[in-house]
Amino acid sequence: MGKLFGTFGVRGIANEKITPEFALKIGMAFGTLLKREQPDKELWVVVGRDTRVSGEMLKNALISGLLSVGVNVIDVDIAPTPAIQFACRYFGVDGGAVITASHNPPEYNGIKLLEPNGLGLKKEREAVVEELFFKEEFDMAKWHEIGRLEKRDIIRPYINAIKSKVDVEAIKRRKPFVVVDTSNGAGSLVLPYLLRELGCKVVSVNAHPDGHFPARNPEPNEENLQGFMKIVKALGADFGVAQDGDADRSVFIDENGNFIQGDKTFALIVKAMLQEHGGGLVVTTIATSHIIDELAKQYGGKVLKTKVGDLIVSRALLEHNGLVGGEENGGVIFPDHVLGRDGAMTVAKIVEIFARSGKKFSELINELPKFYQVKTKRHIEGDRHVIVEKVAKIAEQKGFKIDTTDGTKILFDDGWVLVRASGTEPIIRIFAEARSEEKAKEYLDLGLGLLDEALNT
Repeated sequence: MGKLFGTFGVRGIANEKITPEFALKIGMAFGTLLKREQPDKELWVVVGRDTRVSGEMLKNALISGLLSVGVNVIDVDIAPTPAIQFACRYFGVDGGAVITASHNPPEYNGIKLLEPNGLGLKKEREAVVEELFFKEEFDMAKWHEIGRLEKRDIIRPYINAIKSKVDVEAIKRRKPFVVVDTSNGAGSLVLPYLLRELGCKVVSVNAHPDGHFPARNPEPNEENLQGFMKIVKALGADFGVAQDGDADRSVFIDENGNFIQGDKTFALIVKAMLQEHGGGLVVTTIATSHIIDELAKQYGGKVLKTKVGDLIVSRALLEHNGLVGGEENGGVIFPDHVLGRDGAMTVAKIVEIFARSGKKFSELINELPKFYQVKTKRHIEGDRHVIVEKVAKIAEQKGFKIDTTDGTKILFDDGWVLVRASGTEPIIRIFAEARSEEKAKEYLDLGLGLLDEALNT
């Protein structure tokens, strides 16, 4: 039997791997799982999508699959992934499905399946869906038991929920000037309107929904945001914010047009929330900056480190009753709101922090503990995990202190270097961090040297 799901859902080229037939069978398999688990219950599933050209086609196919096995569907249509996750709790349904390929280029699409609380589907339930999918064992409903379809709005409840969690009056008093780039994605329907309602002055670019993503690649990294960074500075904005295609992540540009690493905006939120709550548990990944550890020491918090992946962080937050979670890529998780990365909630919290501080955005960033990070990657075919395990053995033989939670992380008194195989691409990533830029580069070179040794043995 093959394997469908990756770390969170399944992705591929639309109409090649991710076809209407594929989506139909996923819907039938997921619906069959739900019916077998609760045979006497009237079942409901929320379904939504991002703006991709193939989204409507795949959404309709997946809905047809669910209806065909007798599961009812609430169609929220185009919405950010976190809004669809929010909808699971809001509507009190039995599961959810999101048609999205997140930050991937426009030719891609994918499907994420959700638990009733909006969290990604548990691995053991995914395994059952896979088995049903490949064996084509679907419990088709009789003609008079086919599921019902309702179309409902989730955008307004989602915006209202975010507004209820921040100090709107403080934001209105300062009236921050924010420039927004939603990459023609699902965030276009939320972020400009949310910011305006919070009391910000808003200028939007690339904010018309368009699944071709005509303005830029939807991955909001520094390379793809060069033009946007210039716009933020030229307009004299307080800061800028850019999102990916499904708006589960937000990255920030300061008033000088500088790209701010995701660790640092996550750190601003961690600092504020630990102060507000008098401590708490922060969940983050092994790849995230040790700025988070320093802040936890300062403000009475604790840090739990997990493998890379927002689904892993979200599950740990739920299991350990965590306060907030996040990743180095700008994804922040507020478990009392949505059990997944939430780009709009991240922006609202950052705007609140900015408004209350009375400081410039760059000043807030400069107040954080000082660490420097450098990153690179190597394109490597073959079993990358075996290679990373070799790196661990070599590092151990050389007497280094290592952490193998996810990849090989070598720890020093003033920093670290991580050598880790990507779970989605044929690459090995090398991240290094230290209290000085020179040391960070030195640790990166060390990591690259160990990788070369592993490749040559």
